[in-house]
Amino acid sequence: MPRAYSQDLRERVIDAVLVGGESRRSAARRFGVSESSAVKWLERLERLGDRHCARMGGYRRSKLEPHRDWLLAAIAAEPDLTLAALCARLAAERELRTDTGTLSRFFTGAGISFKKSVLPSEQDRRDVARRRASWKRYQARLDPRRLVFIDETWAKTNMLRTHGRCRRGQRLKAKAPHGHWKTMTFIAALRHDRIDAPCVIDGPINGVSFTAWVEQMLIPTLSPGDIVVLDNLGSHKGDRVRKAIRGAGARLLFLPPYSPDLNPIEQVFAKLKTLLRKAAERTVEATWRRIGSLLDRFTPDECANYIANAGYASI
Repeated sequence: MPRAYSQDLRERVIDAVLVGGESRRSAARRFGVSESSAVKWLERLERLGDRHCARMGGYRRSKLEPHRDWLLAAIAAEPDLTLAALCARLAAERELRTDTGTLSRFFTGAGISFKKSVLPSEQDRRDVARRRASWKRYQARLDPRRLVFIDETWAKTNMLRTHGRCRRGQRLKAKAPHGHWKTMTFIAALRHDRIDAPCVIDGPINGVSFTAWVEQMLIPTLSPGDIVVLDNLGSHKGDRVRKAIRGAGARLLFLPPYSPDLNPIEQVFAKLKTLLRKAAERTVEATWRRIGSLLDRFTPDECANYIANAGYASI
């Protein structure tokens, strides 16, 4: 922010007009200040009787502060309320006109950030809620060194970053295959210090391919005492899957229904997809190779943090 003119200079310009009879613009030219400054100084003197500079910068209490409790209560009651809708409610219910920028700054100062995680609404069902509560009471007792979390996710040959930047008022356009692309399934096991048995399957997964992955890739990585945790899906519950895992000396646990948040490998998949969007590979073979190279990005500490972040015991 530029510094204000000195008070002595302001006094001389004002006196040149009031005492010397000069015009405001003439006095401004003589003392080397802008004409607009001289005009504003005299207007301020006429309006307020004040020859001094108005306050510059510093903290200014937001006009929203008196409505702080109301605003925080409104967001708590309806967290996904838009700023535009909140402006309308302020005008209608509190007779206060403001803009979305002022609201955004207010919430930033109040420690309220813009975010949203969507969870299955079925989690509110009584039977699901009961099973989730039971699991959460039990999960902290599981030895994180023995936990093996399994799941699968998709990867496509039309992936790209979802957002970018350009000038305001202009559209940011990007191109990706729209009519022809390939979908693959990535399946792996998350441990406290690594990702085991990674595999990419061409196309969607089913009970047959999942069983083959368990028998051929997962079982060689298991040790007696391991605890294999799976989502509650029909393709995961085949008899051969159960027998193979128990035959390796491991326990088999199924998560409550509609509970992806209790499987920490979902966090691995979120990061992996972000990296795949950045890479923007356009062939199946290139996507396979890219997934293999990206798995090196997951450090032992990061794997342990994913498990702890899902509510399980820390290492």
